[in-house]
Amino acid sequence: MKALDIDAIVCPPGFALRPMVESDLPQVLAIEREAHFTPWGEQAFRDALTMGDILPTVLADMEITGYGVLKILWREAELLNLSVAKPWQRRGIGRFLVAVSLQSALRYGATEVFLEVRDSNVGAQALYRQMGFEIVGLRKAYYACPEGKREDAWVMRWQGK
Repeated sequence: MKALDIDAIVCPPGFALRPMVESDLPQVLAIEREAHFTPWGEQAFRDALTMGDILPTVLADMEITGYGVLKILWREAELLNLSVAKPWQRRGIGRFLVAVSLQSALRYGATEVFLEVRDSNVGAQALYRQMGFEIVGLRKAYYACPEGKREDAWVMRWQGK
């Protein structure tokens, strides 16, 4: 597969990028609850903001359309959360957020980025593969599902320059 030039990816037309701020939390939490069966709580986002994690946020006017949470851990990073509001999906926002996260990881000296993705989330898996991630592991019964069931998570890794 040809390497993806993450530096060539630009914010989709009509959208803007900025870091998440505390006043974004009501909109972020609404997206989070809609997007995930086990959403992050307000305190998790507050902790990420306090700890200095990288939280890229994409907006259309003043409306948050998507966000990510990237934790830098010296020479590696972990993409902990990436969500795009349902009405804004399929417009390049997720791809852009991944690219911004990879750029940020490199800027802070991380040469590998890891993430987990649900086995059933084939769309996200395809996006991550297109962006240069590869599957490196499996976490059995990692995610909670309705009716008390559990779903496996694929561990994926991106290796930078």
